[in-house]
Amino acid sequence: MTYLWKGEQYVVIGAGGHSEAGTSIGDSVVAFRLPRQGEGASLWTRLIDRPGGRFTAKAVAAGLVLVALVALFWRGRRSRRSRSA
Repeated sequence: MTYLWKGEQYVVIGAGGHSEAGTSIGDSVVAFRLPRQGEGASLWTRLIDRPGGRFTAKAVAAGLVLVALVALFWRGRRSRRSRSA
């Protein structure tokens, strides 16, 4: 279904699951706003709202945290060595 609201066009999708089909029981309604004429996709849409985008963002964040922790550990060990020498 599609509709206009405050001058913007939306597409609404209704989806449901059924246990006999091997899916969980439940219903969902999701609405998407279509881009305006001349409007490009946002950074969020291009990176995060794609299949696997959220996983990739979390993996990159975890990698950065790991690199920061290793750098702090290495710096701490290096300063302890220079104090004892």
